[in-house]
Amino acid sequence: MHDPLHQPCPPFGTLLGAKQTGAAHLRRALPCQDALCWHWQSDAQASSLLLAIADGHGGSHYDRSDQGAHLAVQTAIALLRECHTAFPHPRQLLNTLQSDFARLLRRRWRQAVLQHHANLEEAPPPSEEAPLLRRYGATLLTVLMQEELVFAGQIGDGKLLRIPADGPPHEPLPADPNLLGSETHSLCSEGAERVWQSAVWYRQQEETLLFCTDGLSDSFVSPEEFHRFASSLPPLLTEQGSQTIAQHLPNWLDRYSHEGSGDDMTLLLLHPMLPKGV
Repeated sequence: MHDPLHQPCPPFGTLLGAKQTGAAHLRRALPCQDALCWHWQSDAQASSLLLAIADGHGGSHYDRSDQGAHLAVQTAIALLRECHTAFPHPRQLLNTLQSDFARLLRRRWRQAVLQHHANLEEAPPPSEEAPLLRRYGATLLTVLMQEELVFAGQIGDGKLLRIPADGPPHEPLPADPNLLGSETHSLCSEGAERVWQSAVWYRQQEETLLFCTDGLSDSFVSPEEFHRFASSLPPLLTEQGSQTIAQHLPNWLDRYSHEGSGDDMTLLLLHPMLPKGV
């Protein structure tokens, strides 16, 4: 079990979450393939919240995908911070993220993979990169939030839900209808930047955001059931408090993995309410 996350991030709300090794991986003594990283900054000039979750593919062809996922979230957060510093005007920043982020991210993730391989093998990269990159294959979901605007980007099958105070959840990054079953796009794919999805919207102060890897969403019998689960969370957070819910998250994820997909699970929630005294 990994320690749950509970962090007030004014003015955005409270960030809570958990990452758990899946039941199937525990039975086979395999490491967790998920990774998460976040950065919150609040000062007199500007506030921002950066989030990234990744899911390594696992399996014999992707034997370093846990490292690929860690490299993905680290690379994404570092690049988002660089862009946020270089382009302080919100519109200029978002235009840059929409036009250049995917290409820069794939390039830097590839460089990080090659460096990781070189450090392990103490040898130059192979003449053909594709088989090596495949070993590190992972999906990635990332968000940059400012006081007025939100940018989200993704490659793969992670889930991002906007849960309004009154109304059904909405997926700003819907699944690719051309993919079947467990198929997914990946950072290791040639031309990954061409299948990168992105969305921008005005931040809604009463809205809860949910981010998760597919291990959680795949544990429900239908997208509608998953959305009902998501809709149940804001009232629980309001009634019981974010600290209490954060402590429950690891056990919830363990149960969903055991009874559902068996996969690793990462869940992040950004709830607009802050704990008392913050």
